[in-house]
Amino acid sequence: MRRPVSTLLLLLATASVGAAQQSKQSEAGAAARARGYDPFLTWASVWGDADRKGVYTCDEWKRYAGKLFDQADRKHRGYLDAQEFDALRKADPMLKDADPGYFDDNGDGRVSRAEFVNKPNPFFSRYDKKGTCRVTLDDLISAEKAERKAR
Repeated sequence: MRRPVSTLLLLLATASVGAAQQSKQSEAGAAARARGYDPFLTWASVWGDADRKGVYTCDEWKRYAGKLFDQADRKHRGYLDAQEFDALRKADPMLKDADPGYFDDNGDGRVSRAEFVNKPNPFFSRYDKKGTCRVTLDDLISAEKAERKAR
């Protein structure tokens, strides 16, 4: 069990370095994805596992999303207009192509803090198969094994 965890940690570190260097989707980016690079896993290293125990939680995601929202909500109205949403896109590379309509659940043309923070993170859709809002290194390893088996 020790060996896969250390291998996964090495992969996480390698993916983080690769993500920082990859600014646009290019041939190099496509090749990285073909080798198993997962941008959601790299992104999780930005907002999650605060205590460095290999656990990513929805609460950590919501805290991070809340900070992003608060920084973008410059007028402190509790919602983002189009200009503020653009600032949010620039604050995190994983959100650069985000569509405000995806977050605007009530269709009022603006994104509230609750709409943004409570929107499920795709990382959990991919790795939280138990629905616990908690992803561990074992969950990541299980998902990798399942993907290999499916190939």
